[in-house]
Amino acid sequence: MHITPLLPKQNRAAFVVFTCLSLLILIASIHGQTQSEVAPPAKSDTSAVTADGKKLRVQNREVAGTNFRISGVDLASGEEVLLQATKLFGKSPSVSSGDASTSYRRVCYRSATENDNTYLTFGQGEVDSTFVLSSDSSVWKGNHICNRSRKITRNVATDSGLHLGLTQAQVIAILGLATRHSQNIRQHRDALIYSLEVRKKADVLVVNIDTQFVDDSLTRLAISWSSQN
Repeated sequence: MHITPLLPKQNRAAFVVFTCLSLLILIASIHGQTQSEVAPPAKSDTSAVTADGKKLRVQNREVAGTNFRISGVDLASGEEVLLQATKLFGKSPSVSSGDASTSYRRVCYRSATENDNTYLTFGQGEVDSTFVLSSDSSVWKGNHICNRSRKITRNVATDSGLHLGLTQAQVIAILGLATRHSQNIRQHRDALIYSLEVRKKADVLVVNIDTQFVDDSLTRLAISWSSQN
């Protein structure tokens, strides 16, 4: 059988068409992923100004209260979060920062299992309560004591099902579309940030959720909850 090879011009034309189609598919794919992670702007959105003067978008919506409960500690409870943590995980030295209205206290617990670098920290400010679940010690730097607890494992999760190792899609399935998304392609890192606010009678509920991923696997979950007049 005799096969006639393509002429050089035909080769070049086919290559150009193939390259253009590939680029269009890639751009469409990237665009679609970005759009599916971040909520579109809404008329109900507000804004907040950070300490360094940066203006950030805030979504006017709330998430389920089960997202604020982890291993028996409830950020939205009337009981101080550090006291709850002490009752469940034992006493651990607290670290303080700031003063007066900016004072903030934190305690740290880590897994007692060898080769398990799961950390769970709790924080208490004047109006806000927080917890941070992390797959490494980056949440607790310095020489401060972080008590080991057999209750802290890689399976620790919020009552809503948020835990280390989830993909971005799985986090979005629980929390909805994020307020912001950042990406470091070179380091294979992503972050989905949720800035939420909703008015409840005379109070304003403010929630900030920071989820960080490496290779699309959740490595850090930080949630802050506060109810303000």
